[in-house]
Amino acid sequence: MREMRTVINIILFFGLSFVTYGQDLTEIKASLEKIMIDENGSYNSDNWYYNPEIADIKEIKKETLKKALADYTLYSVFLEGFYSYHEKSSRCFVLLNSDNGELKIIDPVWYKGISSELIKMIIDYKFDSKEELQKFIFELQEVLLIGSEHNKSFKNTVFSENKIAFDLYDSYIEDRIWRKIEIGIENNSIKYLNSTYPVNYEKN
Repeated sequence: MREMRTVINIILFFGLSFVTYGQDLTEIKASLEKIMIDENGSYNSDNWYYNPEIADIKEIKKETLKKALADYTLYSVFLEGFYSYHEKSSRCFVLLNSDNGELKIIDPVWYKGISSELIKMIIDYKFDSKEELQKFIFELQEVLLIGSEHNKSFKNTVFSENKIAFDLYDSYIEDRIWRKIEIGIENNSIKYLNSTYPVNYEKN
């Protein structure tokens, strides 16, 4: 079978859809209040904490992403965090299970790379068509960049028969490929995601 390849370069600075007016944030705030730093200022290293004064909660409206994660309402929230004595506060992708109030906080890419927890949530989900799957990939890229837009971007997205490949770029010092991503596809379902460091070969 002849392989059909579509190469699409995308810039994800302005694409993320947020709703900030007229939304009911009661449920998400009630769940976030359970992860506040206490009055004594004590905290656990490597955890994320809610500060209502800076949280700037925004609900994310992404059609195919919401369909694949049907049990969750999707948000972007600025959270405080500390690693030992170092501050690591950042905007994060947050998922709220409305049935039980459970939160899933997805670490930003700049901090821990692509979240395995998030990827496991979409493994084996079957999309209605190739076009819906492609739309989902772009929406996934956008939410993965939450909190990391300042120096991370996805480029060189290639759709082929059995896989999707794209590059995660880092521009902290210079624009370079930081990770190479491969997503395995079978019958419009995601079967795996591999994230690897690029291999550079130099002539002696």
